[in-house]
Amino acid sequence: MVDRISWTFYGYRTPAGCPDVQGWFDGLQEEEQDEVRDRLGYLQKLAPGAWGKPVFEPLGDEISELRIKVNVPHLKAVYRIYGAFWPEGLRYSYTLLLGKDKKVDNDRRGKREAIERLKRLRRGEATIHEFEFERGIDREAAPRQGGSPTVH
Repeated sequence: MVDRISWTFYGYRTPAGCPDVQGWFDGLQEEEQDEVRDRLGYLQKLAPGAWGKPVFEPLGDEISELRIKVNVPHLKAVYRIYGAFWPEGLRYSYTLLLGKDKKVDNDRRGKREAIERLKRLRRGEATIHEFEFERGIDREAAPRQGGSPTVH
């Protein structure tokens, strides 16, 4: 029997309790949010070894990068979401540590911050929450088009 894969995505919550990545995502325009949902919806059903470029890239120090391209007529952008397979021991779990605009090729500052956030989680200084991709959207009143899975 084959396991049905369904990843759960979590968001980093700062030591002060701020859902930092959730706030970043909620501040994106609807088209940008749709691209993030679509990319993570794609990854959600894949086995861990099947995650790869151009959407996913391991960076070392147990962090990785999700790269999201937005290419609609009035908006072109690339976003990085740094993350890690966390919590350890919880199967099919990935925590979004930091969301950013891709402004430089090698974002050393963003990588350092993601590594530090993962260390804070390990030390118990920060927490996670289940990421809300549909927050503020009435799913009954505004059904998603295109058949993308609802990411959770």
